[in-house]
Amino acid sequence: MNKIGLLIAGFITISPLTLGVAKNVQAVTEPVKKAQSSHVEQQVQRTFTNLINAIEQNNYTQFISQGNAAFKEGITKQIFAQVHGQLAPRIKKGYSAVFLGKLNQQGYQVYLWKLIFKDGNDDVLARLSIKDGKVGGFWLN
Repeated sequence: MNKIGLLIAGFITISPLTLGVAKNVQAVTEPVKKAQSSHVEQQVQRTFTNLINAIEQNNYTQFISQGNAAFKEGITKQIFAQVHGQLAPRIKKGYSAVFLGKLNQQGYQVYLWKLIFKDGNDDVLARLSIKDGKVGGFWLN
């Protein structure tokens, strides 16, 4: 399997979640709230689109322009060139990006998209981490 990863600013660690079993559990009689629809803020969507366009156009400067200092330092031109070489041909053939949702992780807002390519090959999960208006991470798996 061909994996594409861009190492970024900080590593986000998630502790395992555990479920406990309680005695004397009562049934919930209140209606359960529906989850919010998948909606992404316009500025975040623009940032995501700019990153994808930069990969397609092999524009390293554009790619790192919205990143924090650690992001700019962590993404070398060589890493970027590898990602461009693998993804740009697929992007140019056409794709759709489906916003999946948003997470709060260690002070970052983490946004997830599913990239579906018209070439019919594997989909890609895109993960964009933003803190204080700056990109702290962008992973493509």
